[in-house]
Amino acid sequence: MKSRVVVLRGAAVAACLLTLAAACSSSSHGVSSSTTTPEGPTTTADALHTPNSFPFVVGAKVGLANGWLVRVAKVHRPYTNPKLPALPSDREYVALDMQMENDGTRTETVKAADLFTLGDSTRRVDPVVPVPGHANGIDGPYPTKKFREGRLVFAVPKQAQLRMSLNGPLINTQQTIWTIDPPTVGLSS
Repeated sequence: MKSRVVVLRGAAVAACLLTLAAACSSSSHGVSSSTTTPEGPTTTADALHTPNSFPFVVGAKVGLANGWLVRVAKVHRPYTNPKLPALPSDREYVALDMQMENDGTRTETVKAADLFTLGDSTRRVDPVVPVPGHANGIDGPYPTKKFREGRLVFAVPKQAQLRMSLNGPLINTQQTIWTIDPPTVGLSS
């Protein structure tokens, strides 16, 4: 039974990331554009594995199942940090200022590299990039009422549309998607 849950969870994450990448490749720039879902039978077991149908926007404080509050406060694009290695000329760093709070009843442990990814309009999935010598501020245990804020960095194609995915079932909440770029609030200077 345990291996079935792991397989279903992995399949749900893969389907969501494919949906995320497909949605980012859409020519529409509106926040409320619908996302494309893969053809065939669904692999989701419950509501926690079903992403929101309209992506949340930068700046919105989002209340999620089981007491989680998550906010993408600000987008830094391009983002520079002398501790990060140089990227190829067609890629750039993007940083997201994040806030997370567990108002639920269970202690959960967050590891941002497992929890967050960016999907881009070139149909790639871009993982969190660790900044050498600097903690992201998000990782760690979240007992009830624990609030953290920090910065997540990603390496993405220049000028690509971006959507962020939260693999919510890892922390007992639902799969969630945010529109990162094009933003609905101003980029940082």
